[in-house]
Amino acid sequence: MNGPTETSEKRRRRRGSTAGSISRRMMIATSVVTVIGGLIFVAGVLLGSRHEFTERGIDPDLMLAAREFGSGMMVIDTRKALMLITAFVIGIIVAVGLIGWYYSRREVEPLERALKLQKDFVADASHELKTPLAVISTRIDLLAFRYDRHQPIDQALTDLRADVDRMNAIITDLLVAARGAVNAEPVALADVVDQSVASVEPLAQRHGIDVRVRVDGDRDEFVVQGNATGISRCIVAVLDNAIAHSPDDGVVTVSLGYRHHGDVAIRVSDHGPGIGSDPERLFRRFARDDDGTQHQGYGLGLALARDVANRYGGTVEVESTSDDGTVMLISLPLSKS
Repeated sequence: MNGPTETSEKRRRRRGSTAGSISRRMMIATSVVTVIGGLIFVAGVLLGSRHEFTERGIDPDLMLAAREFGSGMMVIDTRKALMLITAFVIGIIVAVGLIGWYYSRREVEPLERALKLQKDFVADASHELKTPLAVISTRIDLLAFRYDRHQPIDQALTDLRADVDRMNAIITDLLVAARGAVNAEPVALADVVDQSVASVEPLAQRHGIDVRVRVDGDRDEFVVQGNATGISRCIVAVLDNAIAHSPDDGVVTVSLGYRHHGDVAIRVSDHGPGIGSDPERLFRRFARDDDGTQHQGYGLGLALARDVANRYGGTVEVESTSDDGTVMLISLPLSKS
């Protein structure tokens, strides 16, 4: 039996086990409610019979319930009996309905969470692969241009292969994040910044945007605990946003330095039109910034960037914004090792 068949069989068994668990719990709960309801019903009949004996001038304490029941002396008003039976039936129906609702909600919640994670993963993967695919498309155009003119293409092929490797690493990081795992190791942040800038360079060149990097301090001192691919995803998302909202032939600056309390600060500055009075809206999933620019994304980039930073104890925020541009701040704690 092959792997996919085994996986499908396990899923079917798990679904069957979940359904069986729901059925057993509902059956037990329904049985308990029915028994309790039956006892209450019998108690109501007995109490009603005592009341009827009293109305007929018979002392109910002198009557033995079992003996009188057998001799037909237990009496109860028909109208009262019908009311009691109706109340009993309604009570059982309501109780069974509530039990079914409770256990259904309880058992479906994990499935709803799994479905949400699946939807989020598909949306995140679709968004995260847009930028590397755009870069690959640009590199292919450059490759075709050079090939047609008999120019050297070795470097273009090398860059294209690196982009494909980067895309594979992004998919792996997304799968790890979807499982809730955190793979942390020492990461040289200056190198990750350089790699991130290089990965978006074709997109910046397409619009004539100059991306500049400044390191304020010793490059070797900027080491954080995290995952190079994940942190690069975070930086690329912020860079992509800055490039998209910068005027053509503009400048985007990436500066690496220290922040208070021993954090590392990565600031991405652009000279775009700013992002309005409510910057936090950009960090909500599927929040779109319809500001009139040509870049109308799906509202996931900055939300995903913050998710990645939070995974490693950092954050992403808007440090400042105005009509003259925006400064995005990525902060991560320095590695203690």
